[in-house]
Amino acid sequence: MTTVVIILHVLAAILFLGPVTVATSSFHVRAAEAHTGDTEAAGATKTLYRISQNYGVFSLLVPLLGVAVMFTDVGYYFQQYQFHAAIVLSLLAWAVLLFLIFPRQKTMMGALGFLEPDELAAKSYEIEDWGKARSQLSMFGGIWALLWVLTAITMFL
Repeated sequence: MTTVVIILHVLAAILFLGPVTVATSSFHVRAAEAHTGDTEAAGATKTLYRISQNYGVFSLLVPLLGVAVMFTDVGYYFQQYQFHAAIVLSLLAWAVLLFLIFPRQKTMMGALGFLEPDELAAKSYEIEDWGKARSQLSMFGGIWALLWVLTAITMFL
């Protein structure tokens, strides 16, 4: 049973974290290009936003499956504190995605007019400084990726 859960854990990490990392590291660049009127970048921005949102939510499976792995062999995994640290790091990464990256991406999408009409009507989306917004998303995307790299390293210690 432990092997099956570990395989699911690793597959979830590969299938969900990779696309979200690429999408969050590319979204702000393409959104800034779309802001200047680039229609190709507009399409890419919409796609990267959907990837970030959908795969990002599914990426929560990675720490949840990590916890499940710990419960498959309680005597071993609960004594190994690097696994506890890895779960905390992955939850921090997910919090960065949920509370820092997603809202900023949504603001950019709204400012570009790419959200659904009901979302656009519910709130005014404005960005005064596109350079600052772009650099913030770049920074938080880098933090997201770094936390996952640290998580992977921690799990192999």
